Amino acid sequence: MSISAPRGLVVQLLGELLYVERRLYDDVLTSVASSVSAADLKAAIEQHREETKEHVESIEKAFRQLELAATSNRVPQFEQVVAHHEELAGQVSAGPLQDLVHAQSALEVEHWEIARYTTLLALAPPDVGKLLRPSLASEKRAAAELAKAIQAASRTA
Repeated sequence: MSISAPRGLVVQLLGELLYVERRLYDDVLTSVASSVSAADLKAAIEQHREETKEHVESIEKAFRQLELAATSNRVPQFEQVVAHHEELAGQVSAGPLQDLVHAQSALEVEHWEIARYTTLLALAPPDVGKLLRPSLASEKRAAAELAKAIQAASRTA
């Protein structure tokens, strides 16, 4: 498939975000939260999981606004981050050092999402952008929280 117009890229990026946000909500964030030892990091991940449900709903609404069926596009890059996280977390002792691995992988995903949402807001029609703007703000807040968690875990690792 060749993308030759902004709308095509918007649809592709929406599909990628839908895939990632669904995977995060359905299983990845729950799994990571259950492995975290720091209470503040666990709470931040659990809170972001609830926000992620809203992100999924916003993306689905964006598809409807574009008069398209909500279709997710598998993202191999995301799956590689998840696989690497699982491998590395399995090699690191539980506790603050493993929390660093969890937070680092989560931060990597947040930056990926921020890049997609930023591009969508630049390309999407205003009504679609209005739906997605809160998700971008949420991802930026989550990234900031994860950066703080990394600093906190590094002091006790």
